[in-house]
Amino acid sequence: MVPARGGKIVSLLDRGGREWLAQPATPVPVPSRPGARFTEAEMAGWDECAPSINQCTVGGVAVPDHGELWTEEFNVAGATATARGRSFDYHFERCIEPTAAGLRLSYRAEALRDRVPFLWAAHPQFVAPAGSYVRLPDEVQTMVDVMAPQPRSLPWRHELATIDTVENGGSRKLYIDPDSPVFDSALVRPGGAELRLSWSHECPYFGIWFDRCAYSREPVIALEPSTGYFDSLETAVNARRVAVLEPGHPLEWWIDLEATVAEDDARDS
Repeated sequence: MVPARGGKIVSLLDRGGREWLAQPATPVPVPSRPGARFTEAEMAGWDECAPSINQCTVGGVAVPDHGELWTEEFNVAGATATARGRSFDYHFERCIEPTAAGLRLSYRAEALRDRVPFLWAAHPQFVAPAGSYVRLPDEVQTMVDVMAPQPRSLPWRHELATIDTVENGGSRKLYIDPDSPVFDSALVRPGGAELRLSWSHECPYFGIWFDRCAYSREPVIALEPSTGYFDSLETAVNARRVAVLEPGHPLEWWIDLEATVAEDDARDS
């Protein structure tokens, strides 16, 4: 993890030695200036997006691309990293600790003065070689394509779940139907290794970003639990589908990670 670069998680290895996160061109990413465009950065690792994903304006306040946390310098004490918002006044905290099965990322955010609309989303850019796909609970029937000129519902099927159907140089962004939330998903790699994410009910929205070198240096899939729907805080506020931070009443949530190695990896380890 790199505190000076928004607390970015730069490496995530399973017990078979597999790296799940896309790697930057240089060993340690350099700090980015506040307000920078996210796609001009190194496009690797796991970033925290808040209080928006897309650049927007809410209540006269300008929120930069992918929010502001990814360019902040985090303070670290033990397993906990903290930062303070710039566009809105809030405190943000993330703690990473081991569990019996993997890792837990515990989060806490609190408004420091006034109420704050708060769209947080995880943005882990997981390496997704050909054959990689996303597995969701069986009850998922439809997804929302938010990159279409007008958001549209699509039946969830394997063709949408895999990186293979994204054209070279293209991308795809889908959300679970916000009226039918789910709280777990998995990225499955060729050969059967998988990384499972589960998360708390404080994150009722879930997006999936597929990038086949539109912005990334290699194909990636990002599994994105979120406190708002969908990428723009402005859109989420207008739709009344976003968390609101209150002074004295912190919002707390978590993500659990569990990797299952492929059979050959298990034998090797």
